[in-house]
Amino acid sequence: MSVDTYSICPCGNGKKIKFCKCKDSIHDMDRVIKMVEGGQVVPALDRLAAILEEHPDAAWALAIRGRLLIDLREYDTLAENAERFMRLQPSNPLALTQRAAAKLFSGDVESATGSMLDALTESGREVDSFVISVASVLSYTLLQTGAFLTARAYATLAVMAEGFEGQNAAMDVLGQLNHAPTIPMLLKSLPEPISRPSTVDWGERFDEAQGLLRSNKVVLAETKLQSLQRVASMEPAILSGLLHCAIWRGNLERQSDLLRQLSQCESLDQQQRVRFAAMAELVHPDLKGISVSLTRLEATIGDLDEIEMAFLADSRVLKLPAEAAQSLRQEDEEVAPRVAFQILDRDRPEPTEAPSVDNFPRSLAIVLLYGKQTDRDAKLIALDMQSADAETVQSKLSELLPGVEYQSTQDRQLPFLVAARPQLALVQFEADPLAVDETIVSIQRSEVADRLTKIALPMLGDRSLVDAAQDSDAKFDCSVAVTIMESYDLLTSLDEELSGKIRSAANVDALPGLTISDDDIEDVANVDLNRVDVAGLNNESRIYLMNRAQQVSATPLLRRVAQSILDSNIRNENPDVTIMAYFALVGSSTNFKSKLALLDEAKSYAKANDRVTPRMLFLELELRLQARDGEGFQQSLREVSETYGNNPEVMAQLQQMLMSWGLIRPDGSPRNAGPAAAAPASPQAESGLWTPDSGSPAAAPPAASGPPASAPESGGGGKLWVPGMD
Repeated sequence: MSVDTYSICPCGNGKKIKFCKCKDSIHDMDRVIKMVEGGQVVPALDRLAAILEEHPDAAWALAIRGRLLIDLREYDTLAENAERFMRLQPSNPLALTQRAAAKLFSGDVESATGSMLDALTESGREVDSFVISVASVLSYTLLQTGAFLTARAYATLAVMAEGFEGQNAAMDVLGQLNHAPTIPMLLKSLPEPISRPSTVDWGERFDEAQGLLRSNKVVLAETKLQSLQRVASMEPAILSGLLHCAIWRGNLERQSDLLRQLSQCESLDQQQRVRFAAMAELVHPDLKGISVSLTRLEATIGDLDEIEMAFLADSRVLKLPAEAAQSLRQEDEEVAPRVAFQILDRDRPEPTEAPSVDNFPRSLAIVLLYGKQTDRDAKLIALDMQSADAETVQSKLSELLPGVEYQSTQDRQLPFLVAARPQLALVQFEADPLAVDETIVSIQRSEVADRLTKIALPMLGDRSLVDAAQDSDAKFDCSVAVTIMESYDLLTSLDEELSGKIRSAANVDALPGLTISDDDIEDVANVDLNRVDVAGLNNESRIYLMNRAQQVSATPLLRRVAQSILDSNIRNENPDVTIMAYFALVGSSTNFKSKLALLDEAKSYAKANDRVTPRMLFLELELRLQARDGEGFQQSLREVSETYGNNPEVMAQLQQMLMSWGLIRPDGSPRNAGPAAAAPASPQAESGLWTPDSGSPAAAPPAASGPPASAPESGGGGKLWVPGMD
């Protein structure tokens, strides 16, 4: 097939083939593309190598070769290809994108982000799909490194790109950014640009910079904005523009600095300033203002067996399972500890006791005992001590090991989000797992607000909210700290009165409820969702809010709006939406007992309205599995089999679910011999104790297209085993 010399050259420089240096070698392009489309990737690479040897300036060959190398994960060769491409055409967006990909896959995220920005700046109106594809991959890496705003910017770019077909990866990144309860609500949307004043002499230059930003010409926009900053250093609109440039660059230190400068702009209203200051703490790479310092004790010890016996005999020491000890190996140690213990704040209960708030001990520290090595004596390491508990732990260790001298050092920084949640002892209670779970949640709910107000934070001058509240000069900082705490759904979902409690302790004015009209419902910021009053909204608005609250994990709002739907006329008019509301309440409940009770209610409603679905029954299976309810799991499994036993697709999905949970092999035979196999994978689960942040079994994979694999006819391998059948 002849090449149209008036079409755009595939090398990516934007020129037509007739006017591009590639024109002398482009006649081989059709042959290479046919080889690639036919799956002959390696021969295509060989052909491209031959073309490049004959035509060193065949940039189109370097462009195609780079894409193939990414598909084959030949990242070292990709780096060489990208550098050659860059030498040939330094401003080519495809060359810059290849270099970004090579840097990304080598772990240099900062350089990769810089090259990606250069590629976007050099791109014309039509951004090549290859550039968007690498931007999507970059967004996932940025998500993993904690650059949440930057990850959102690049994922949004990929999702919004017209004609780009690989949007699923970027949509997944946005889904994770939106839904994660450990990502603060303040970081679940990009900051809104601040408009410039209408009467300023630099207005035209600022508008040009904003136009460049909207066209993804970040490098050019940043240069103009930096020039403007020299004219008006504390102008919010200019700082806002520079902030967006820093977001695109992935520079967290710069983002934090600019957000802090915005919080100091007196022309902004107080709430805006508080939120900017809160974001400055949240985007900082080490979260230094909102982290708690932990103490580490280390000592040389004598006979390990005697010491272990002394620990086991003490009522305020709890031995951890061997698996947990192995997982606690320190990075500076070549071997795992021989044994690990928790130091408790009260006597450990007997496993046969019913768990209660009063007898459930908290962990003050973890103690690791290491045996004698060739080059050193046996030693003890005590970890995870907050400053308030260090003296108690050292006193207990001195009681157990008199005469031992300890070296105290500052250990890792613990985010306040973790420090605020009670660290419970890993006690193997023999009680009903549902009762244990309910007690754990009750403890967390009753203590989280009090713990938040008493944690000493660096941003408050190493004082707690309660202490800082006595200082009138610290009122702004207290407001910032409270705003940060309110922004975490992981905390507000435990205690819906959390905001009022911590604002009262910090002497900070409470935020009023937000009454809005149905027309304004889409304009509510994520951070304000939990304040929305749903009483006066129509059904359509409540359904919208329920979906949005689920999407961004605004649990307090989700519970209110879902319950309002169940209490409205929607219950009689729209069964599908009603079941969605039930699912929302099940998902937002904090303990298994209430989850299962709500699910039973949902099933009764669904049966009455002919709306029972496999999804509902599979959800019950998963919940009973997590709750270690072997009898209930069997009953749920029988219900699935009785309802959908003649549906090959549903039964295949069931088998895939049981395999993904590690309960059965592909032939249907059991993998393990008891219900413990179904426990969530976590230290708590290993010790027989589940907590709400322990995780859950893997989600069910998509339904298979065919029937389940046939089981062997002999040997019993075809029988489907489930927990509790022994």
